[in-house]
This record gives sequence, C-alpha cells and structure tokens, in this order.
Amino acid sequence: MTGVRQLMKYLSLRRLRMRARQIGELAFDPEATVYPRPVEFNGPSQRVLVLTPHADDETFGAGGALLRHRDRGDVITVALFSDNVASIDGEGMTAEEKRDVREREFHAAMDVLGIDDRLLLRLGNSAFDSDVYSGSELRQLIEKEPDVLYLPSLFDNHHDHRILNIWLLRTLREIPGVRPIIRGFEVWSPLPATSAADITHHIEHKREAMRCYASQQDAIDYMHHIEGLNAYRAMTFGGRGARYAEAFHELPADAYLELGISVLLK
Repeated sequence: MTGVRQLMKYLSLRRLRMRARQIGELAFDPEATVYPRPVEFNGPSQRVLVLTPHADDETFGAGGALLRHRDRGDVITVALFSDNVASIDGEGMTAEEKRDVREREFHAAMDVLGIDDRLLLRLGNSAFDSDVYSGSELRQLIEKEPDVLYLPSLFDNHHDHRILNIWLLRTLREIPGVRPIIRGFEVWSPLPATSAADITHHIEHKREAMRCYASQQDAIDYMHHIEGLNAYRAMTFGGRGARYAEAFHELPADAYLELGISVLLK
C-alpha cells in the first residue's frame, strides 16, 4: 500500500510540475493555455493547513473546499493571523471590543465548517510587513508537515495577503524538507486558475459560514460577490451539473517557491 501511495503522490506532483511549466509558458506563448483540472478529494486522508490573513478570507476563498475536506475526514488546521481590529469602523468601540466581535464571528464560521483546530495569532496592522514578522509561529505550523496548504494566492492585490505569501516563501526556503501542495485562493483578485473544486453540494453550508461575518457585510455585500465568483468558476466543469466552484492557483511547493520569488521577492 505504501508503494502505491508513493506512486500516486509522484504522479500527482509530476502533473502539477507540468502545469507549472504550462503557466510559465503563458507569458511567452500567445497560443498556450492552461485549463483548470478538478481538485481530487479522494485517496489517503490529508493534513490540511489554512493560513488566513483575516477572519473571513478562509471562508470566502476556500470554504467549500474545506467542507469537502471535512466530509472525507481530513485533519484541518486554520491559522488566523490578524487581530482584525482595523476591519471594523465602529465608532465608540474599543480595539478590544472590535477584536472580540471579529473573533466571535471567526469561531462561529469555524463551527459551521466543522473545524476545531484553530490558532489565533492576533497580529496588528503594523505587523503585516515583510521585515517585521519573525515567522516563528508559521515555521512551527509548516514543521507539522501539512499535505495541502491553502492561503490567498500570490496574485491577490491585498497588501496583507501578499505579505503572508512572502512569509510563507521565506519559511519554505528555511525548511526544504517540507513540501506541501500549495492552493492559492482568490478573494480580492481573480487568479490564473490551475484547479477548481466543485462545491455545488456545499454551497448552502458555505453561505451559512459566510453569514457569520456580519460585521463585514455591512459595508460590502461579500456574499453576493463571492457567490457570483463561485457561479462563474463552475463553468470550468462544463455541462449544467456544477453550479458553484472555487478556483485555485495550485502548485507543488518548489514551483510555488520559484514563481513566488520571481513575483514577490525580486
């Protein structure tokens, strides 16, 4: 059985490396195409690590995929980096009160998604800087050797999301023996998708989890925008069966490192 698993892992990584080369060719070959492949939720159980800059990114970007991981019994850990204080404009509220609101929302969403392993790092806005964060907490998470790692994609245009990618790139360079599959999800920017997960049968649960972030929906109708994005991404599957999907920029860690260094660590 171990030999079969190793072979499947090798073949999977080989396909992903091929797709990484295809993505690179897009910049030089006007006729090159990369069609997203379906994310496979089968085979041996996986250790899944989610790095979310703010409470809600994980649900908006990958909530459906996390529900599919949960259904198959995968072990999921979600690490929330921001204290989220800056995301509430509420006048008359202290920073502690704002943080409490956002943390209650986060825990409620995790309850809906069925994720018990949660880590809150409570970093303030000023901590989201490539020269500030030591990366020690992130290193400890990576050293647990996740099989799959989710975070906002390299191409997301939110400052904090890009900083989190910089931290991950540096951490992966420091720990060459840990090489998870990286699935970057989209929140603020569409991405060049290499894979997509059909979440049609999980959209109601994702909606329930998104509703938990009520403080964020006051200013922006996130549910409307995210559902529209997920409906569009379902086109990847063709036919009329898939109605909602989440798209990812999925790469093996070494390909993610090579691309990320060229994009973010010039």
